[in-house]
Amino acid sequence: MKPGNLFTALLLVPLFVAMATPNISLASEESKHRPSIGLALSGGGARGSAHLGVLRVLEELNIPVDYIAGTSMGSIVGGLYASGMSVDEIEQALVDIQWEDIFSDLQPREERRFRRKIDDYLYLVRHRIGIDDEKGKVNLAPALIQGQKFDLVLRRYLLPVSGVQDFDDLRIPFRAVATDIVTGRAAVLDSGDLPTAIRASMAVPAVFAPVDMNGKLLVDGGIAMNLPISVVREMGADIVIAVDISTPGLKREEIQSALDMLNQLSALLTRRDTDIQIASLTSRDVLIVPELGDKVTSADFKPVKLLKGVAIGEAGARAHIAELRRLSTTPNRYVNYRKSIAPPRREMPTIAYVRVENDSRLSDEVITSRVNVKPGEPLDLDELEKDIGRIYGQDNFESVRYRVEERNGETGVVISARRKSWGTSALQLGLELSSTSTGDSFFNIGTALTILPMNSLNGEWRTFAQIGEEPLVFTEFYQPLDPEESWYVNVGAGWISRKVRIFDGFDANVALADYEVDQTGVRLAGGRNLGNWGRISLAYQRYIGEANLTSGTLGLDELDFDIGEFELRLAVDTLDNVAFPSRGWRGFAYGRMSRTALGADSDFEQYGFSAMRAGSSGRHLFNVLAYYEGTPNDDAPLQNLFTLGGFARLSGFSENQFAGQHAGLLRGGYMYDLDTGFVDTYVGATAELGGVWRDQDDISFDNSVFAGSLFLGVDTVIGPVFLGYGHGEGGNNGIYLFLGKPWFRF
Repeated sequence: MKPGNLFTALLLVPLFVAMATPNISLASEESKHRPSIGLALSGGGARGSAHLGVLRVLEELNIPVDYIAGTSMGSIVGGLYASGMSVDEIEQALVDIQWEDIFSDLQPREERRFRRKIDDYLYLVRHRIGIDDEKGKVNLAPALIQGQKFDLVLRRYLLPVSGVQDFDDLRIPFRAVATDIVTGRAAVLDSGDLPTAIRASMAVPAVFAPVDMNGKLLVDGGIAMNLPISVVREMGADIVIAVDISTPGLKREEIQSALDMLNQLSALLTRRDTDIQIASLTSRDVLIVPELGDKVTSADFKPVKLLKGVAIGEAGARAHIAELRRLSTTPNRYVNYRKSIAPPRREMPTIAYVRVENDSRLSDEVITSRVNVKPGEPLDLDELEKDIGRIYGQDNFESVRYRVEERNGETGVVISARRKSWGTSALQLGLELSSTSTGDSFFNIGTALTILPMNSLNGEWRTFAQIGEEPLVFTEFYQPLDPEESWYVNVGAGWISRKVRIFDGFDANVALADYEVDQTGVRLAGGRNLGNWGRISLAYQRYIGEANLTSGTLGLDELDFDIGEFELRLAVDTLDNVAFPSRGWRGFAYGRMSRTALGADSDFEQYGFSAMRAGSSGRHLFNVLAYYEGTPNDDAPLQNLFTLGGFARLSGFSENQFAGQHAGLLRGGYMYDLDTGFVDTYVGATAELGGVWRDQDDISFDNSVFAGSLFLGVDTVIGPVFLGYGHGEGGNNGIYLFLGKPWFRF
């Protein structure tokens, strides 16, 4: 099986809604009166939906299944069917599931800690390099995806059989096939934790984390045995029905790139054992190879494609109708068989206790404070999964799992939090790039080192360094003051150098002066996190600096300054995505007071607000924004001026082209999801009205400018990429290229 096929196979997990309860299989009793039948299901990504069509035909023909063995996708279908799930329940889930959510370990952005939401406005690559503080080693994570959400989905649907340790005790005896990555041999899993066994069977190396089970390090079973015919034979099957949905190899003319070559190599390695398995079939057995072709690929996880796969699987089984009819049992016997494997409906258990297994440096209270499952009440899976997400969001854990156990006649939930084996601290890199047709460019390379946890309440120390157009070094310590992180303090110090250009009104051709502004200082802050949606903070900042005139004749050649001010700020952020929002709010409101008594050169006040609302309809995304910042007495010094200009901030003009005592902007944005199926790609446009004013009396629509943009945006693994064209009033035009930089910063 190709790596890409295995990788996407994992997304099929949430298809299945299992209603089974643990019980000893009765099917084997009925099979004593007829030849026993085993079902071997191969892996193959989204093509595995064809397995459901085959199962439907077997049920129509009254063909009982006594044993099931599955590899990768086949283990998912087979394991959940063996636990008692019906084909109809699976098919309905095909339509309902949100596939992309399983593709990432990250919580939905709306549910993340506010501290982590702020990180999205940096341009750092999302994937982090781990640092093991105890060993002093820099490590890469063992895989891109740890399978956190995948595990939760499996446990939800297999909860009714959570007490089953011997897979022979499922409604239909079952085996999951994985690969021992040390020896390369197949590992046939017949006992243990069923969700873990299934997860091991589809753990694509380097994509999904390997599973440590029974003393072995296990990965996707397709590497060693993609079609486990011999396994069901060893389980006791007299007759085998084998379903092969693996992707066929490429023809010579189809091999045109290095990626094609790697995929072909993977297919050949996987195919060798599959051919050996098929060769072992006898005239009594049935081999079904649904004609999926390129109609459904391993990556086709859209509901319409998955349902097409079901139909093709059904057609593939009907092509063998004569062979299959020989395996049918009498209607009465089949009714008895179905009764033996159909589990009764079961209410959620009442939880008597919640226990935590914590191997991290965080206090148990940090974990238990995020658990809302209450002893004495029926288990609420939705709430428990949210609790697990909140715990995982502490950024210390490789995995946070739960299990339901019986002890001394009581039912309890055990939450097991396992810290990151590659290190809880992290190193991130980032690249920020923009350029315009006017010749202005903006380029920064940054790196951030985050050390956590500094203590049992998950304090963290981050140092950020940047070279480029705005070199800076900043270090800060963030400390929650309670296990719930309701209150916090933040201490930081650093240096930054930036450029400020003063223009004559909105004439892009008349620059009065360029200044290079350097400042160094400290910032002390504290406040309250308002759940995950907002924060209110009070900060004091003290900076010293200088502004040097690099070109032009406006004002002094050199200006030394001191900043000393208090700021009270309310921030709100419920957006689902920073660069391509489809729902939620983002905004702020603040008041700032500068006083000589606090160390400043002068006394003045400033205030501002911003509010952005995002929404969507199908593939159409909309957002609107209103923004304003001002100085009531028009007396703020150079270093405190507000700026506008650049992409979506008066498009067509240069970055931060305008500076003044007041700035305001109204903007409407539209994006259309191209639905490429590979990476999220959008085309969009903005309409903008705004301005920057030196005096409060100048603020008016007459003294504002119209601007707008057209753009193409791609959400890549290293961050958003935008290519845009902007046009501003007065014949100002710009072509923009952004890498890693969010397209709005209000």
